[in-house]
Amino acid sequence: MSFINFNGKVKKMNHKPKGITELVLEVPTKELGNRIQNLAEMIDKDVKVEIESDIVRYNVQINAHTERPIVNYQVDQSGVVHIADPEPEQLEAELGLPAEKPKIEEKPMEIKREVVDQFIIEGMAPEQEGFPENMAEIAKRRIEGESYRKLATELEMSSGTIVDLINDYRAAVAPLAEAWWDWKEDQANESEPLQKENTEEAVEDEKGSDDSVPDEHDLPKDDQKDEEDGAA
Repeated sequence: MSFINFNGKVKKMNHKPKGITELVLEVPTKELGNRIQNLAEMIDKDVKVEIESDIVRYNVQINAHTERPIVNYQVDQSGVVHIADPEPEQLEAELGLPAEKPKIEEKPMEIKREVVDQFIIEGMAPEQEGFPENMAEIAKRRIEGESYRKLATELEMSSGTIVDLINDYRAAVAPLAEAWWDWKEDQANESEPLQKENTEEAVEDEKGSDDSVPDEHDLPKDDQKDEEDGAA
């Protein structure tokens, strides 16, 4: 039995007679590599297909007037994401006016699924209201390769329900994952100059050590004797 998995793009979907839907996928040849023969063997054969988007789509609530998010996040030194304190409107702060309830709009956002999945795998994703208490662990098991069918059987729900549940959880934690990922990149960027500086200092120290003239007490005894005879 042939098996192959790959990353590609869904190009089109055609509804045909007799209840048939034709799906066209576009896959870079280098993505298939030597596995292209396995794929060729599946032509006109019945196959089981699972397609999962590499993008997580979610909505962010924004203030329609300022176009800024209603909820902001901050990350502590341990990488834990917290909800930041709300920022008062500058005009209200200056005039001492009561805060008006802002008009809220939904702004569609996207993030790479691998970022959200990494956030979940590293145990940084918190529990979310409306999901099972162990939702983060359920999602982690799926990300690490456990089948939807096995999870659905264990949780006594349909495969379709567990798929929707995990996808909804990804969308729920996506804003936190984005803040966490930005923090990780900032940490990496800050450490690069320090690592470079330490490397350069180590090279300079090594070079200085090589160029130093040895003390006579550090010379082998034969060399010390030759120097004494020469002096005599």
